[in-house]
Amino acid sequence: MENQDFNSDFQFRLSTEFQKIDKFLKRFRVDFTHELSEIKANSQQEFKNEEVLNHQLQNYATQIWGSAESVIDKDNNYTEIRLKDEVSAMERVVNTRLQEYTISEYSERLHLKAKALLVKYFPQVFDLTGDGFRLLEKYCLLYNLEFMAYLENHKNADEKK
Repeated sequence: MENQDFNSDFQFRLSTEFQKIDKFLKRFRVDFTHELSEIKANSQQEFKNEEVLNHQLQNYATQIWGSAESVIDKDNNYTEIRLKDEVSAMERVVNTRLQEYTISEYSERLHLKAKALLVKYFPQVFDLTGDGFRLLEKYCLLYNLEFMAYLENHKNADEKK
């Protein structure tokens, strides 16, 4: 009986923590989508399908959020050499993507706003080591490039129609 009470209590606490995380992610996504949509509204960029744009912004927010959590965990738990290796690997990935896509003024503004929102929602980034911060920057840049590539591909597909 005591074991059952422990399991019930554990399940309740676990469920409560997941609900807190879900609410946090939802607030982050809403804020992220709103802030980045404002940048789009004030830019020369045109996207015909606002629903697709909104969906992609939410995906972008989820990727950024996940990378922040991951990097904070890695920075706290990886050895220095392992963290340096991951930074090097991410640099190679980002440099490959940079050969395919250039950073426009618009993508740079999105990138800066995304990082500002990370700082707002994850003040723990101030505690990252130098390599942890570089790793987070690489992830943020990669997701920015992927977001812009998706929009460019979607825009090109719309123009062909």
